Amino acid sequence: MDRKRRDRISRQLKATTLPIDNLIQRSLHPAVTTVLILFVLACFAVAQEAPVTTPTPSPCETLIPSGVFDLVGFGRQVKISALTNPDVDGISVHEKWWHLEPSEGVYDWSTLDAYVARITPYGKNILIRIGTMGGRHSLGGNMPDWVMDAVGANTITYYDSGGVLRTIPLFWDQTYLDKKKAMIAAIGARYSGNPLVKVATASFANRHSEDWSVPDSTQIDGIPPAGSSEASRMLAAGYTHQKMVDAGTQIMDAAMAAWPNQVIYLAIGRIDRPLEQDPDSVARDVRDATRSRWGVNRLVIGKEIISNVMPFAPPDPTSAWELFYESGPAIAGQNLSACYGDPHCQMNGGNCNGLTADQILRGTVDHFVSYGGKWLEIYDDDVTNLLSAIHYAHQQLFIPCPTPTPSQTATPTTTPTATATATATATATPTPTATATPIPTQTPTPTPTPAPTPTPTPTATATVTPTATPRPTATATATPTSTPAPTPTATATASPSPTPRPRPTPRLRPTPAPRPL
Repeated sequence: MDRKRRDRISRQLKATTLPIDNLIQRSLHPAVTTVLILFVLACFAVAQEAPVTTPTPSPCETLIPSGVFDLVGFGRQVKISALTNPDVDGISVHEKWWHLEPSEGVYDWSTLDAYVARITPYGKNILIRIGTMGGRHSLGGNMPDWVMDAVGANTITYYDSGGVLRTIPLFWDQTYLDKKKAMIAAIGARYSGNPLVKVATASFANRHSEDWSVPDSTQIDGIPPAGSSEASRMLAAGYTHQKMVDAGTQIMDAAMAAWPNQVIYLAIGRIDRPLEQDPDSVARDVRDATRSRWGVNRLVIGKEIISNVMPFAPPDPTSAWELFYESGPAIAGQNLSACYGDPHCQMNGGNCNGLTADQILRGTVDHFVSYGGKWLEIYDDDVTNLLSAIHYAHQQLFIPCPTPTPSQTATPTTTPTATATATATATATPTPTATATPIPTQTPTPTPTPAPTPTPTPTATATVTPTATPRPTATATATPTSTPAPTPTATATASPSPTPRPRPTPRLRPTPAPRPL
């Protein structure tokens, strides 16, 4: 214990014990007085040296939200039915970079402000997603044209899934990264202080949407130069593993700094040969670097192809689901598509197999829950029309917070080492005068374990003989008997000890039902 701490404890003890000393010296035998003072000193010393423990927070006290998030498409209004549905725990809102920042450094906050204003009265959690890739806005992409102009020739060209030719910046181009990081900082500065905003998404390996997608096909596709493929053009442009990891860590660091009160969600995927020999290595390295710098629970790893045909956990260790599985417990997801109104049942592998949309959505939830996912983004059409399945999803995913116990300032109750002294219980009260009652080995009452009772008067009463007397005299036995006494206990009644916060009941994972053939 250093000198300053000893001096502080000494001052505290002096201020506390002197009133007691002055009081009991007028009414107790000097030997009893000495015992009481030593006892109080021992109690304070133990209390000051007792280690301070930090309680483990319950799941609801962490940053990671849980439950059902209504996935609202870009330009669509949040429905009142979702806002008033107790089974909907959050709303995912979507904005595009080209619309948010039409010219460099000039931001149009109207869309996001309107979303936040509409959601706030209902107290739903908010997830913010900004679409950033896909190339020029003027050609159907999510990126402002001025960003593409600044990038120049540092681009890669590919055909998207719809056969549309697209050109995007190279993922590691520093001009592109700098402008994206500036946008991330601006949006975080505006909304990170809102307690309802719980999640912000980030991406660095996404060629079109915010989901992970890197041009790595080895198929010759007719794009110049002749005989080239996505993978060969990426290699010719200078692709390396380290460049991708560096780009990813830059974006993740920027997002973490911009959103200090939120978790950052990153959808992951694979990069195949010949770009990467280990297809999971880029996602894994960026995940590990980010979590080591910012904390395991600040980065939530996600998959945006959640469906009724994804494997139940645990997956095959060689599959694309293994990295997602091993990233838990801070994992979340987004459904592949809507179940409602889809005659082809894409959420069931493109074949309905006699299942209804409600059944497919329930099955999807069961698959996702087997991984321990925290929240699941479900398309708005399903949230609106499949109410029974949404109720089921909420029950499986949402982690309720226990009713908090009112916080109270507690004085630690300590048990000093037993000594051959009379049992004495010192009771400290908030009033300036404390009542200390020494209890010898015999008591005048038949109760086997006497308990001290605070008296309303500011006088100290000492009982030192089996026969109670109007006041103590000098003939009282000053030396306690050698009969072993129970361990003395100092009980502080200035404020009661708080009731420990109950832990939430663990979620029971449903036993997966076999999928129809």
